[in-house]
Amino acid sequence: MTTGTARERLAARQEEVLAALLRGDVPPGVDAAGAGLTTRVLHRKRSDGALRVVPELDELPGWRTAFHAWAAAHPADGCAHDDVRRFVAALRDGSVDVPTADDWLGLHDVHEGRRRVALVRLAGRRTLVVGLGSHLWRLTPRRRGGALLEGTGS
Repeated sequence: MTTGTARERLAARQEEVLAALLRGDVPPGVDAAGAGLTTRVLHRKRSDGALRVVPELDELPGWRTAFHAWAAAHPADGCAHDDVRRFVAALRDGSVDVPTADDWLGLHDVHEGRRRVALVRLAGRRTLVVGLGSHLWRLTPRRRGGALLEGTGS
């Protein structure tokens, strides 16, 4: 047995174990409780990466649960940006079911610059989201008349 062959077998075994853990399976020879914990940690790490590149994900209720379920069936193929693109495509085509996805997709389109304006419901309130250049404004009716304008720059 040569060193290269042993290394190749070890690398292949590591890849098998990692793929199983990412799917939520228990690899042979691994403790079930430990495998479950490791799977949750790996999914959390992947979803944290997605959140870093698309912070508005936090405004999609239940997104982490949906993302983790989606990620278990879709191995990472690229960076966090690629994950988000594929997850958003799954939200758009309905293969990932999140009840408020349509409103969030409108918000996401403004963040991404595909739309300048979107009327969405966020946290149970109607919000007009306007994006111009690197600035994003949210116009939300106050509970007792008037309006609240929040602006951010990117």
